[in-house]
Amino acid sequence: MQPAVLIYNPRAGSWRNRRLIRSLEEELATESLAVEAVATSGPGNATQLARQAVEAGSPLVFALGGDGTLREVAAGLLGSETVLGALPGGTTNVVVRTLGLPTEPMAAARALKQLPMREIDVGLCGDEVFLMQASLGLDGRILERVSPVAKRLIGRGAVGLAGLAAWWTYEYPEFEVLVDGHSITASFVAVCNLPLYAGAYSIAPSADPGDGLLDVVLFRGQGRRETLAFARDLRVGRHIERDDVTLLTAREVVLTDPDIALQIDGDVVPNRLGTELRLAEAKLRVLAGSTIMGGS
Repeated sequence: MQPAVLIYNPRAGSWRNRRLIRSLEEELATESLAVEAVATSGPGNATQLARQAVEAGSPLVFALGGDGTLREVAAGLLGSETVLGALPGGTTNVVVRTLGLPTEPMAAARALKQLPMREIDVGLCGDEVFLMQASLGLDGRILERVSPVAKRLIGRGAVGLAGLAAWWTYEYPEFEVLVDGHSITASFVAVCNLPLYAGAYSIAPSADPGDGLLDVVLFRGQGRRETLAFARDLRVGRHIERDDVTLLTAREVVLTDPDIALQIDGDVVPNRLGTELRLAEAKLRVLAGSTIMGGS
């Protein structure tokens, strides 16, 4: 039998149930595949565990956790022949939704056994891998304020409370980004590999993780009122019709203001002067539906 690993984050989401892990091990195993669950011990450990699985010759690595855990596992698998099977175990589960999987872990496990392998693009923010998007502006400030303990206890409610506080106190500064060498000023920018954002909201409707391009969403509005209107329009899918929103595709985006908060796939990361966002040369092999949401 071939070995497979189920990497899971024991601190993500609200399930925290050892019986679920055992049930997933049994559901994912087949006559030719033995599945062993391994818990992460802290930030970055999922990448190490994924690399160890590649070195051990595992054909499949399953990952149960939030989008941050999936991002770390992807970093360990990128460029290898090992395939990622994504399972929902976090707060928003954007990657799982985009890959066409159910947002309940056991249902997703059953679905994974029927899905084909596909290769998708992976973003790089400096040296950091991202699957969904990197964004600069208010959302980075919000995530700086979120307490990990509160997020575990009340999930999206913790993000909402932090968002309300940040929305009221944020100064909404303008900054410059270089999009394929062209200077553009904005108060918020999302550089997207996948279309979904913050759950089920399609921020970059045409983003296709197989087209070799990044989709760039630029918002030029300033202040609480305009930002609230942008968020409202995003929720109903009308933000791309706004006069203060521009959508572009690009091969490279360069961040020129290190003082604006930066997040990738829900994790706050250091924003350095001249940080480059681009696609990795290697592809990531994943189990996904025949049509990835927003792609082809």
